[in-house]
This record gives sequence, C-alpha cells and structure tokens, in this order.
Amino acid sequence: MEGARYLEDGKLTIFKRSGIFHARFRISPGKYILRSLKTTDVETAVRAGRKLLFHLEQRAEQGLPPKSKLFSVVVDDYVRFRERDHHHGRTSDGMLRQIIRVSKFWREYAGAMPVEAIDDKVMREFIPWRRDYYSKFDKLPRNAKLHPTDKTLQWDMMLGKAIVKWAHEQGLRGKKSLPTATFTPKRKRVRPAFEIPEYRRLWRTMYKRINDAKDDRTRQSRELLRDYVLVLANSGMRVGEANNLKISPLKLIKRSESLLSRGPFRTGINDRDLVAPFGALH
Repeated sequence: MEGARYLEDGKLTIFKRSGIFHARFRISPGKYILRSLKTTDVETAVRAGRKLLFHLEQRAEQGLPPKSKLFSVVVDDYVRFRERDHHHGRTSDGMLRQIIRVSKFWREYAGAMPVEAIDDKVMREFIPWRRDYYSKFDKLPRNAKLHPTDKTLQWDMMLGKAIVKWAHEQGLRGKKSLPTATFTPKRKRVRPAFEIPEYRRLWRTMYKRINDAKDDRTRQSRELLRDYVLVLANSGMRVGEANNLKISPLKLIKRSESLLSRGPFRTGINDRDLVAPFGALH
C-alpha cells in the first residue's frame, strides 16, 4: 500500500491508490473493511478516516452490521424469501400474491430508510399514509379502492411488521427493539346469513349451470362447486376450515347430507326450509 499510515493501534490504515486516499478498518481479527476517502489531501484523509472509524465502532456496540441496509432492499429480499417458500409448498399462491401486492406500499413509504430506523412512530404513520395513497391518482388501478377498509389496513401493517421481524432475525437491526405498534379495525364487517329466497336462488342457479355445461370437464367442475356449497351449508364450516381438511370429499358430502335432519345450520335455515328447495329441484 502506497504511503500507508497506521493509526488507532492498527485499527485504521490510511493509504493512497491511484492518487486517492483510502482507509482500511479492522473491525475484528482477520476482518477488514475498505472505504474510499475521496480526497488527495493526507490531513483531510486522516480526519475522515477517524470519523468513519468512530461511526463503525458505534454501530458495532449497537450490534449493527458495518453498513445499513435500506428497507426497500430488505422488502425485496423478503419477497424472494417467500417466493422460495412458495416453491417449497410452505406459502400459498394467494398469500404470495398478497405479499407482492402489499410490499409495494412499504417500498414506497419507507424504502429510503435504513431498516434499523423502522420504529413504532414509522409504523403508526403508515396508516394515514396508506389511507391517502390513492387520493393523488387521476385514475385508480384495477381492483384498487380509494378508501381501504380497516381490515385491509390491519393486514398491510401486519405485513410491514413481519418484514421488520424477519430483518431483525437476519441480524440487520442489531439491538434495536422490534416495533410494537398495532392497528385495530374499528368497523367489523359481519357477513349476513342467507335468507331462504337467496339460498333457493343460489341452489337453482348452480343446478342450471351444471345442466348448461357444454363438456364433461366443465360439468364436473360445477358439480364440485355444488358439493362444496352443500358441505359448507350443512356442516357450518368456514371456507378456510374446509380447505384445510384432510378427508375425502365423498365422505364429507355423505356426512353433510346426513345432517339434513339434524338441527339448524349456520345459515339460519332450518331442516324443513332447506329440504324444500332441494326436493323441488331434484
């Protein structure tokens, strides 16, 4: 190294390369970091090198890596991590689509910040920012809503916290505490139960679509939908619960049919009301 100067007990080495001064920092035995000081003046280089050394030592005391990682880079890394999980069968198609969709909001909102700077204040201020996001658009993107629901905001914030937690587990935030800010929906939407005419119309429409099918594949798909609705209506299961079941669909269908004479259902329809439209359609 040309004109090397060893300072701070060997922790800092100032040297010249191609006419420009550089610094080499020893952050641990056998581990070094190189930085260009972007100056040709030796005294300026020494001052800049000592300043950088102090900064690196401070980060080391806080458990932080020598160089910060922007939150936008962390978001991209997290999306790639979940895509890899998807290939391994651990993240569903729907979940991956939602992660990719919502990650763009966090990339725009806090992408220019170091990941260790994401704290409760930043998390709380995301909510009003997200509410105003589409207000500046002349034309809304497809499927976008000008005013997101509270449940949407809650999910978006949960993803942001998940990304920060993942970065924390990667050692990118050092000893910084994880954000604890939460968002609780103030308005809860409860889906109303089907009324008898609504359920009868649904049932007749499904049978009409089955009879109108133009090929066997379409018919089988529509029959499967009919059986799926029958299982949910007669068992009281939610959609997510039914999707997670490890049981033969045929057994479920037989079981649901046996429930026709065993009490009321979640839909609010009693046995007699439910059997009536079925019998009329068969």
